[in-house]
Amino acid sequence: MAGPLGSTRRAFLGTAAGASGLLLAEKATARRPGEGWAIPPGLETDLAVLKDAACVPGLCAVLVRRGKVVWTHATGLAKAGTSQKVDPDTLFEAASISKAVFAYVVLQLVDRGQLDLDRPLVDYLRPAYLPDSPALAPITARHALTHTSGLPNWGEDNKPESFLPQFQPGTHFSYSGEGLFWLQLVAEHITGEGLDMFARRLLFDPAGMKRSTFAAYTEDGNVAWGHVGGRVAKGQGWRDVSGFVRPLAEQWGKPVHSWTQADWIRAGATADPKSPPPKRVRFANASSSLLISAPELARFLNLLSPRHDRASWEIKETTRAAMTKPVVAVRPGVPHWWGLGLEIEEGTHGLRVGHEGNNDGRCATYCATEPATGDALVIMTNDGAGFGVYQRMVRAITGRDQYSFIANENPPLPA
Repeated sequence: MAGPLGSTRRAFLGTAAGASGLLLAEKATARRPGEGWAIPPGLETDLAVLKDAACVPGLCAVLVRRGKVVWTHATGLAKAGTSQKVDPDTLFEAASISKAVFAYVVLQLVDRGQLDLDRPLVDYLRPAYLPDSPALAPITARHALTHTSGLPNWGEDNKPESFLPQFQPGTHFSYSGEGLFWLQLVAEHITGEGLDMFARRLLFDPAGMKRSTFAAYTEDGNVAWGHVGGRVAKGQGWRDVSGFVRPLAEQWGKPVHSWTQADWIRAGATADPKSPPPKRVRFANASSSLLISAPELARFLNLLSPRHDRASWEIKETTRAAMTKPVVAVRPGVPHWWGLGLEIEEGTHGLRVGHEGNNDGRCATYCATEPATGDALVIMTNDGAGFGVYQRMVRAITGRDQYSFIANENPPLPA
């Protein structure tokens, strides 16, 4: 949900909610008891019209029923103006869905006794960019995962005061990528590895998510480009730095996938040797830098359902239950909550947990599962206007809208 979602969402809803934009929504009906998520007749035909109306170049979606993939649909182009098509293996920017995947890895560290959810983060590490203020002392990993740290979504690196909490940690919800980034650096400090390395060791490799990466860099050619209004976006995130970091990785003899924050800072100093080295670099970022395919994201969602045969590398069943349980209301009186790294709402059958994402308006991504049934849905698009597409798909397939589609991710705090 992080990033400039509001303007992108509202612009699409205001301009593309005509005849084509309502095709899928009109076919949505409430699910009968015992009926799971399903693909309504004609959805793929309607989706082609809706995608074109929104100027979304490419999309890949996966539906899981009772833990099994029953539908995969890849359509359109990975890069507008080329012949590069989206297929089920295409990697997309997950954007803020990165946070949910990272949260799972954090809970793996908790289960291994390497991290305490309720121990202050300053006890592990106070990064150099944070001010030496007692106001930061109470913030814990639990606060970061539930967005109750009080930290802003992102502070300004040249303004230390912008990193101070806006309220007493643990008392309110306010969406914060900043809290997750601090927690990422704590995890790097604990493991002695960079973000991508420990995520690969703990989750990606054992789960069969072999192509997923947090490294903000890849030599994989099958990666969707970001678009705004159907045109290739001027900023492409990791692609903008790949030409710079590749020769550095070769010079240092250290692959980018193994870089820690210290390596990224070193690279930043190399980029501008006449200036003081940066205090942090956010390219490899637990809040936003994950690249993943729709099928691999669906594989991750399967890990959030209860099972008695959990592998030894997975989080414990009690931890999984805690991860998918509401902790804090996004806004009092609205059945819309946050758990340990996951957004939670009332679903078709029980609670629906998941996340959404948008990186600077150049992609729009969605994933959710109802753990009680094992149903799950993943939708990855390579344009910010994909939000208007996937919100109609969600209603058509699951029979319900979500509060997150209209909710303010940073609601006003009590006076």
